[in-house]
Amino acid sequence: MYEIYKINETDNLKEITEKYKTTEDELIKINGEDLINKIIPNNLIIVPKNKNTKYDYYTVKKEDNIYQIANNNNVDYNTLLKINGLDKDDYIYPNQTIMLPRKDKNTYLTKEKDTLNKIIKDLNIDINTLIKENDEIFLEEEQIIFF
Repeated sequence: MYEIYKINETDNLKEITEKYKTTEDELIKINGEDLINKIIPNNLIIVPKNKNTKYDYYTVKKEDNIYQIANNNNVDYNTLLKINGLDKDDYIYPNQTIMLPRKDKNTYLTKEKDTLNKIIKDLNIDINTLIKENDEIFLEEEQIIFF
């Protein structure tokens, strides 16, 4: 799956590959050999649409617990549980891999009676940011919203 990316003034090829978790070779394969000449503000290029770009992975170590991992990574405990399909009483084990929101992604766990307007106001974000960062927004209780 692919999406179109609009180059901004501070972009360079390395940053784009990191953002979309791809390689320069892959981007050249998609966009052609002259890709480097296309990295100028307002130009459009094609990038892989990677559903997992919102998460990093963490390998559980001996003595880790989910609360400690959440705290050490500045992630809400309940959000970390939800992301990984865990219940507060579940155990985690050494060498188990869990997902963490990437450090450059903020998350919000929806609550009962949340509305789009309330979330936008409470998080102090605009609707375009919310739409860009989330594939679907249902506003069901405990939906993870990225912003």
